[in-house]
Amino acid sequence: MWESAIAVIGTLAGGLLVTVTQQVTDRRQQREQHRERVADLTGQLMSAVLRYRQLYWLRVDALRAGEPDPVVRADFYQARSDVTEARDRLALVVTDEALLRAASRAAWSALDLSEIDPGTPHAGRYAPAIEAQLDVARERSRDAHTELRQAATGYGRRTAPGRVVDSRSQST
Repeated sequence: MWESAIAVIGTLAGGLLVTVTQQVTDRRQQREQHRERVADLTGQLMSAVLRYRQLYWLRVDALRAGEPDPVVRADFYQARSDVTEARDRLALVVTDEALLRAASRAAWSALDLSEIDPGTPHAGRYAPAIEAQLDVARERSRDAHTELRQAATGYGRRTAPGRVVDSRSQST
């Protein structure tokens, strides 16, 4: 009879071990999938921000050189929408405040460029105050882009398999 009891206990223990192992593996896979999704969405936001900035600076530089505006208005508006959409998609997936703040700063530092009306350049230069605003805006948008990349990298490290993860940041 003891042999039967030991066999039953062994079978139950083995089943429990398989169940626990499967749950751990599943959770690890879910964390990895979430981390990859956040990295992908962050990359999409970074690309959209870069595209918007590119269009803005193409416009500014063309006007500075006395050339016609090379940016089609519809393309500029689409680029703005792409930034907003990418930022919103990331916000629907992640709750990490540092990453969301960095994403918002990167998006707005790009979109706020269009608030600078350079006016008409003279001899290939805008007014000194405008040139200064453009320089500050360029640095701010570069810094925000770097901050977003660093926040995304930090998020990826915090949520890497085997790391303790705050369950609030696992909304998928």
